[in-house]
Amino acid sequence: MNAIKTLSLVAAIGIFLSGCCLKFNDLTPGTTYNVGSTISTGGKVIQVEQFQWANGTWSSAGSAKVDSSNYAGGSGYELRANNVNFNFQLDYPLSKLTFKFADYGGNENIKVNNDFRNVPNFLGLNNTTIGGVSVSVTAVQDVSSIRGEVVLQGSITGFTVGGQEFWIDEICP
Repeated sequence: MNAIKTLSLVAAIGIFLSGCCLKFNDLTPGTTYNVGSTISTGGKVIQVEQFQWANGTWSSAGSAKVDSSNYAGGSGYELRANNVNFNFQLDYPLSKLTFKFADYGGNENIKVNNDFRNVPNFLGLNNTTIGGVSVSVTAVQDVSSIRGEVVLQGSITGFTVGGQEFWIDEICP
């Protein structure tokens, strides 16, 4: 009986210490999701949605893939967006949300509280407001990529993000 209680306590502590971040490590690398698909990870659901290109055209032809490249700088697996958006079904409202990302080309989409933005990259969003939520971006740009972290602070009731050659990891409420 004591062994079962000890094991339960160890499991609970492990869950607590690992945090509530979506890290995608429960997914299978190489799995592809098309627009209209749902991804179930970490007890949450992510809708794969159409993407808006830089010229304003909407596309449903993209896909997402579970990747192990570690471009976004998280731990374990990450999601790669290839002309798709990820609509995160989280426990809203949230007061803060962070995520790690890597941008290897093309444009990005972000929507917070139904306020949609189509941007060349996230660097231009630093110290701005989207949907009444403050945005801060810490990133490093080199010849082929921009990698960093976005922090959203304020009353968050919805969150969608995606890109063309875009990786995301560790979405933390």
